[in-house]
Amino acid sequence: MPEKCATEVAATSISKQLIAAVGEAEVLQVARESRWLRRLRDITPLALVVACLSTLGSGRATWIADILRTFNAFTGLSIRYKPFHNQLRKAAFPEFMRRLLERMLEKMTRPVLSPGLGSKLGKFRDILLHDGSSFALKDALSKQWPGRFTKVSPAAVELHVTMSALDDNPIQITLAPDKEAERALGPKASDLRDCLLLEDRGYEHRQFFRDMQSAGGFFIVRGNKAIRPIVRKAHDLRGRRLRHLEGKLLSWEVLPSRSIDLAIEWGTGKETYHGRLVALYKRGRRNEKTFVYLHTNLERAEFPAPEIGRLYRLRWQIELLFKECKSHANLHRFDTEKSEIAEGLIWASMLVVVLKRGITHAAQFALGIELSTQRAASCAKHVLDDILRCLLTNVSELATVIRRACLFLGENSRRAHPARDRRRGRLSSGLIPLLAG
Repeated sequence: MPEKCATEVAATSISKQLIAAVGEAEVLQVARESRWLRRLRDITPLALVVACLSTLGSGRATWIADILRTFNAFTGLSIRYKPFHNQLRKAAFPEFMRRLLERMLEKMTRPVLSPGLGSKLGKFRDILLHDGSSFALKDALSKQWPGRFTKVSPAAVELHVTMSALDDNPIQITLAPDKEAERALGPKASDLRDCLLLEDRGYEHRQFFRDMQSAGGFFIVRGNKAIRPIVRKAHDLRGRRLRHLEGKLLSWEVLPSRSIDLAIEWGTGKETYHGRLVALYKRGRRNEKTFVYLHTNLERAEFPAPEIGRLYRLRWQIELLFKECKSHANLHRFDTEKSEIAEGLIWASMLVVVLKRGITHAAQFALGIELSTQRAASCAKHVLDDILRCLLTNVSELATVIRRACLFLGENSRRAHPARDRRRGRLSSGLIPLLAG
């Protein structure tokens, strides 16, 4: 398909999806259902949403007045600060933004990566990444959002995100006080049948591992050296038994200076977990011996230890998502002591992240070029406002403007090292990008 035709088709498709997610009628309906809107005034739901997306998605913003100035610029009105602030401080404002985010995820998410032909990864329904990211709020919000570090950050919030590596987008987002335990806010084992879950060391928990095995799910979770399981079997990467380690409590100090693959028994009685622990050897910054410990229930014969390490690298994509949220979508502490405003703007930040990723993924597919969501997010100010202005005042031109945006992203957001991605990056595990043609 010629490039012009492909981009036109993609632009028409993405414009329809965008209207279905945050078109005027849809936003109005969500505003009423969430009870944010009682009657229409000068500050209309769509104009407010557009102002939030523009402000949070283009450049640094710290003050509520930044959003107000954007609102007045888009609408041509002269709304004063107090009535505008009163709309943001409504109790229903967070729910309004959260529901719009749900719609955006539903309408704008598409597959971006796929297991290669004949790849072992085809056995997984999805590859999920889960982690949390926290940041401080104004101290006055410590009652609603208590933080873990009460002296340094009395008020703090943590965003718990489950992300699909295949869709390159979040699929579930939970907001909680930073003080709450992480494990309880992760995905439930019962929902993960035939999925592969990748998590960091804060989610190491043997009961969860047992639940995953019972539910038919798969996992790779980073561990730490605080646990002392019994080693039942030990192999090096050549498959040779290391019998001197077997039948003993695991002691990290006596492990050989090479990667090993262990069958472990962790716990006692009915709580015992029988599983696999891969210890990947590496040299530390000061040349000291160190390991990366990965719990998994993937079979050793099908997924050798080096493949477990390559698969786990995919978890880095959720760290890049958090970086994008904080660097290019203003996910940070706003200067407000109103809990409703603080929470609502967090949802709005995630809303603009999903919007920019949706447009980037559509451009990548249509142009047949691998694009970087980080680069696309950083140059969004050159395309985002035109799209939002059309959404607000001239929907008939939306497809044309989105097509120009796709071409701009194709020229300015290409991945820097696609060959390196295949050797040791996100594609080294066997995934391939989905591109037109």
